[in-house]
Amino acid sequence: MAAEREPGAGTAFTLELYAAPGTPLSRVRDLERAIEDYAEVHDLEMSGTQLRFLVQALGRPTTAEDQVALLDWLVDRPGLRRVRVGALRRAAAGQVGYLQVASGDMAVIGVTLLYRLGRLKVEQYLQILGGFVRADVH
Repeated sequence: MAAEREPGAGTAFTLELYAAPGTPLSRVRDLERAIEDYAEVHDLEMSGTQLRFLVQALGRPTTAEDQVALLDWLVDRPGLRRVRVGALRRAAAGQVGYLQVASGDMAVIGVTLLYRLGRLKVEQYLQILGGFVRADVH
């Protein structure tokens, strides 16, 4: 039973959330708690702090479906200005590409509705939102 609750070997993705300016700290804390609850319900392990997480599935490989389901859930959370989801990668690997979604982006509204109606596959959802771009280079 304990092995089923261990992070799946192999893949993970990063999740970075940016609160809207002026969002009260209490709302940010509520969001963090809601994300922890989401992870528990969906058998995900989320490590990290301050709205920056490494996400791995428990007892199975992490998939694009996990990315899209979490992104789809996050677009309805109040107080977020931007969400950045990293590409699937080996858990120990360095930073790779990411997909960024801004709140209020009309493309997100349309893609979300089509996805929820079953008109888009996971891969199409990610592609329409721009796919994964190269990581920032400093």
